[in-house]
Amino acid sequence: MSVEVRGKRKEIYEMIRKAKTMSLQEIKASTDTNYNTIRSAVIGLTNFGLIERIGRGLYKLKSE
Repeated sequence: MSVEVRGKRKEIYEMIRKAKTMSLQEIKASTDTNYNTIRSAVIGLTNFGLIERIGRGLYKLKSE
């Protein structure tokens, strides 16, 4: 991928990559990050095509 992911987005991407699937609440429980910041990062990662939403508040790595 040619997209460079930094900061909180990178941290959240790595968490989802390791866990395979992860909910926003699981991410919140694993970090001291504000819920709105997590949501914003997840939306950005989805828009970049790195992760995909598979349910309400549930995300996984994008299938190739």
